Amino acid sequence: MKQYKTTIISLIIIAVVAAGFFIVSAVLDRNQTNEDPAGATAEEQSGEKIFNIESVSEIGAYECNIVDDIKLERDASDDWTCTTYPDLALYEAGIVSGLNSIRQCMAVLVYEGEITDEIIRNYEISRTEYIKVRLKDGTEYTLRFGMQKPGTSSCFAVVEQTNKVYLMNSTYKDSIIITKENLLHTKIFNFNDEGKIKGIEIQKSGEQFVVLSAVLSNENRTWTMEFPLNREGDDSHIEDVLTAVTSLYTEDYIEGDCQDLSKYGLENPYYVLRLTDNKGTQTLSLGNKVPAGNAYYCIFGGENNVFTVGTSTLTFLDDTELKYMNPSIFNRMYTELELIKIDVTCGEFNESYTMGFDIWEDGEQLYFNDEPLPDDNTIIRAFRRMNTALYSLDLVGLAPEPETKGERLIAVEYHTSSGETILVEGFRRDETTMSLYENGVYCGGYDHIRQITGTNEAYGILGTLENFRTLSGMN
Repeated sequence: MKQYKTTIISLIIIAVVAAGFFIVSAVLDRNQTNEDPAGATAEEQSGEKIFNIESVSEIGAYECNIVDDIKLERDASDDWTCTTYPDLALYEAGIVSGLNSIRQCMAVLVYEGEITDEIIRNYEISRTEYIKVRLKDGTEYTLRFGMQKPGTSSCFAVVEQTNKVYLMNSTYKDSIIITKENLLHTKIFNFNDEGKIKGIEIQKSGEQFVVLSAVLSNENRTWTMEFPLNREGDDSHIEDVLTAVTSLYTEDYIEGDCQDLSKYGLENPYYVLRLTDNKGTQTLSLGNKVPAGNAYYCIFGGENNVFTVGTSTLTFLDDTELKYMNPSIFNRMYTELELIKIDVTCGEFNESYTMGFDIWEDGEQLYFNDEPLPDDNTIIRAFRRMNTALYSLDLVGLAPEPETKGERLIAVEYHTSSGETILVEGFRRDETTMSLYENGVYCGGYDHIRQITGTNEAYGILGTLENFRTLSGMN
């Protein structure tokens, strides 16, 4: 008897499993779906074009309410207008890109026949969200999306006029949904050749901050600072800034043809950047930050259309003027030198010494206080370290020239092989800094006194001198 009971129970279990299998199969058959196109055969992946459109020029209108409420129509001149954002300056390329995706859109056909209420329920087709395309010949297509196929990134979609249900992958879906962002010319600076930019002007809080100009030579640019000082520019940093600036894109569109820029801080912008090439000047103005603090309101292109640009992309805003210039007072190659005379009178330190250079095509002889250095790499490296310390006399801050000079702390007189003499001097400015002069002319700023008194490890002038004397035994 027990054996019969066991057999009956086993049959019941098998029947339940079989019923479950047939129920699942029926659901799958009802939707007539196979595997996701990404994992299907090459033929299934390609699917079929869901719209019979040969050219974007055939399209006369487009509507989509899935992300933004977008209604596009061609006007009498065949140009695109957006009736839902009439003040928006449209970016033609963005529109054409979206419509081209419409024309090329492919999907796998899973059902063809009458689109009944049951079909809409089975595929969970939206009754409110849609994409509508109208061709110039009057042909219309209405596409509605439905449920996502479990375990995939693909979703079902129905084209009402053709009575077809498709399985469409997410890439195609995203590409045919035109949003407000697609309508915008989101690149802020648009130069035909960014390598031809030859002028940069920056204003901060209404005041001129930096003016730079470039000499173009073949593929290279050599930059000069014209304000606040007339100095050689830091080509590397300026080019990095230009790369960042010319890669800027807007994040969001706020208001078209704004009549009251003051509410965005743009009537008197916090930051204004002007770039100039041989064809003209393009300007970006930044106002207040958005409430979240992660973007600035901005205008550009000579129009009052307000956008936002992310703070994370504006890495150059906090740069000081010094970042745009070569701060070194003397930066000739040592191979151009014949002699350096150094005189230090700084507190308890009083040092006077010379460094000589006799350089020819395939060799050199270096001198300390007119005495030739031995052929010893350790001593030669220590000598070069002294020279590097002298080159480190540079501007660490800008300031007006003091009314009176303090005591002279250092004088470095460079004599070049071409017969030039360049005198760099540092005069006490306060307890920690010294004003720098070149050939008696104020350089526009100051350096730290510790550049004189610092250790060998810190490339201090006196520290490297002491290190050289210790290693060489020369005085």
